[in-house]
Amino acid sequence: MTQKRATDDSTMIQPETLRRKAENLYAEFLCAWLEGESFFPRTIPADRRLNASDHAGAIASLQRLRDGSKEVRGFGYSIEWRERNSRDFGRNPFPDRFFFETQDDFLRFLGKQTEFMTFADAVMRLRAEFPMLNGWIRSHRQLLIEVAPSLDGLLHVLRYFRANPRPNRFARELPLPVDTKFIERHERVLREWLDLAVPESVHCHETHFARRYGLLYPEIHVVVRFLDTQLQREMNCPWPELSLPISALAKLPVYSSEVIIVENKVTLLALPQRSRTLGLGALGRAVSELRYIRWLATTQITYWGDLDIEGFEILSALRAEFPHVKSLLMDEATLIRHQSLAGPGTGRQLAQPPHLTSDERFAFERCLQENIRVEQERIPLDDLLQNLACRS
Repeated sequence: MTQKRATDDSTMIQPETLRRKAENLYAEFLCAWLEGESFFPRTIPADRRLNASDHAGAIASLQRLRDGSKEVRGFGYSIEWRERNSRDFGRNPFPDRFFFETQDDFLRFLGKQTEFMTFADAVMRLRAEFPMLNGWIRSHRQLLIEVAPSLDGLLHVLRYFRANPRPNRFARELPLPVDTKFIERHERVLREWLDLAVPESVHCHETHFARRYGLLYPEIHVVVRFLDTQLQREMNCPWPELSLPISALAKLPVYSSEVIIVENKVTLLALPQRSRTLGLGALGRAVSELRYIRWLATTQITYWGDLDIEGFEILSALRAEFPHVKSLLMDEATLIRHQSLAGPGTGRQLAQPPHLTSDERFAFERCLQENIRVEQERIPLDDLLQNLACRS
């Protein structure tokens, strides 16, 4: 019976536990402060029992609580003492309530006076100049604390975009009193603030930061090869092969033509001559960027990639933009015919991409289950020529 009582009676809460409880209250305090609500005095729920089986330990616990309190330190938690009779400890004062009397007591106890002052200053400045961010402030308190030291620069960026929507300049060349990589470092918070502060200049369908807010950026370059000299002459292009940014490629006067997109640059250079055909290559996972080339929507497109799960993933992404895309040498028959050329895949566990034909799905599943890959450059050129001849 005595052993059970010793187990049930817990040692009184200590200053360390009060600190943890106070830290857990910090977010709630910030919410109340933002709403202008009263938060202090604030009682801290705590176990006030003493371990009756250890009188010396109980007395030491009481002394530690007193030494850590506002009564001794001049700030922090306060203790409301009440004298009462105890069967185990006699008539003595015991803690009846732990509480923080003022905001200053609370913040000094947590060591967050400077952090809170910085946060409060950031809140007041944002509310004054960009009141539409008030809802964001309430739901992103910790993030605001993290970016508050950079607030001056962030406000400069917001003011610039407010005065110069969609500036059509590189972020690093904007005339701002911040370092050239400032916007790149703060893209996360700037994306959320710009959406709210200058919504009229946001391209909401874009997720790419620069395109969303009208900035220039280093574009992906596509290797272009003319497979037809007549088509090359029609476009007044002096080079049979060149590299173009997406925006320039989108402006090419391509009419009544076919496009073959391949993964490997050497394979692109080995493509045979073909009437009214352009070859595009060296894109990889960036094939989705081709959606900005609107003339592709009315052009016959063939895609040839590696026979592996990543190749089918890329094919599916391209077909999501252009549903009429046909694949080349990316079926189960090709996989079986060239199984001796297969090497190990990446071992990724990938869900079946949604935009595949039945033949492509069978090949994908085989590549996935057997973890194999047939790289496109290992497939004999004769196979390519025969398949292209069938499409003429």
